[in-house]
Amino acid sequence: MLKKYGNGDVLSIPVTEAKTSIAQVVEKLRGNVLLAVFSELLDFDDSRDVESFELDQPIFLLETMDLRIKDGTWSALGNREVSSNIAPPEYKVWVEPPGEYRIQDIHGNVGVAISAQRASGMKLQKSFSPAVVEAALRGFHGFGPWRPAFDELTF
Repeated sequence: MLKKYGNGDVLSIPVTEAKTSIAQVVEKLRGNVLLAVFSELLDFDDSRDVESFELDQPIFLLETMDLRIKDGTWSALGNREVSSNIAPPEYKVWVEPPGEYRIQDIHGNVGVAISAQRASGMKLQKSFSPAVVEAALRGFHGFGPWRPAFDELTF
């Protein structure tokens, strides 16, 4: 049976057989989720209340498929309000015509034109597989290699 989840759910993501990392659902999307992932490592048997976690400074803020949440691999530990420090990102998108960069939100809505200079500091919207998220966490914590592609996940 597939698990239900919602905005604010705090998740446990396995990093090794004995350690997990903490993540939080920032926004539920159609088949995907905007996820904030944090640096703290926990033992699998850690049973702290979700209110005790520091969830203000994510190491990754990314869009990924919600499959691992629905199948229970990334288990819910509880729910709490998402920090006001974590805002859904704005992306750049090239619009042709008229041949200019514009802002795009997490839902794909295209907004106002932006300068090429501003666009150079922004990312394109991209969704990462759950396996990439798990591999990046292993690399971040020294349990596997850090691949250059993981730089795209950093906040």
